[in-house]
Amino acid sequence: MVTLAPSSHDRPILGSIYAWSGVAIMWAFWVSFVVFLAEPRQLLTWWPLPTINQGDSLLHPLAAGLVDLGLIALFGLQHSLMARPWFKKQVMRMPAAFERCTFVHMANLALFALILFWQPLPHELWNLGNGWMRDAAWVLFAVGWGILFLGAWSFGIRDLLGVEQMRAWVLGRPAPQPRLKTGWLYRWLRHPMYVGVLMGVWVTPRMSLGHALLALGLTGYVLIAMRYEERDLARTFGPRYSRWRGVAQ
Repeated sequence: MVTLAPSSHDRPILGSIYAWSGVAIMWAFWVSFVVFLAEPRQLLTWWPLPTINQGDSLLHPLAAGLVDLGLIALFGLQHSLMARPWFKKQVMRMPAAFERCTFVHMANLALFALILFWQPLPHELWNLGNGWMRDAAWVLFAVGWGILFLGAWSFGIRDLLGVEQMRAWVLGRPAPQPRLKTGWLYRWLRHPMYVGVLMGVWVTPRMSLGHALLALGLTGYVLIAMRYEERDLARTFGPRYSRWRGVAQ
């Protein structure tokens, strides 16, 4: 059992550091992940982290593929298990304010591990070359990430990253109760963040074998995660969720 009970004097400092450090690292990851996928030539000469098709790998392609699948599975398990109510209750067993922040920290570890230990499989499956199709692909790539971040904003990014929950704990207040998110992009899309991620990983002017493996793995994760997420939402919000779900197709 985790015991987190610092004095009231320490709460503002410790709580703020725990919450905002996770936010800062998460933003650093998303910048790194976009570069990881896009591989902009202007940055590759000095970019310190691996990219999806650049990096040293001494592994046989089959072994490299298995490592990559393991990294995708690590991300999927972390996201899926730590989001489940039973896991929070039976395994995490910590103040509610720390649950989301801890989820963010663990997600950061899993996601940066995916970048740092990724094994390139650079064999090209398609390359649109130069011209309007290439430009259109990059525009849709950017739109996908825009949808992801607008989806996070629509959800309530401070709630999503645990800042509001930690703020309540710092002030000695009860953690805010879960709310069904139905505003902004959620008026038209049931899962805007998932839509953004899938566009971001699939829409590219050049698709390598490794990139396709990542896209397929994340697609599998999304399909599984949506099922469990919708089940949890139905249990939490009941008929209200069912009515909204019938509108936001």
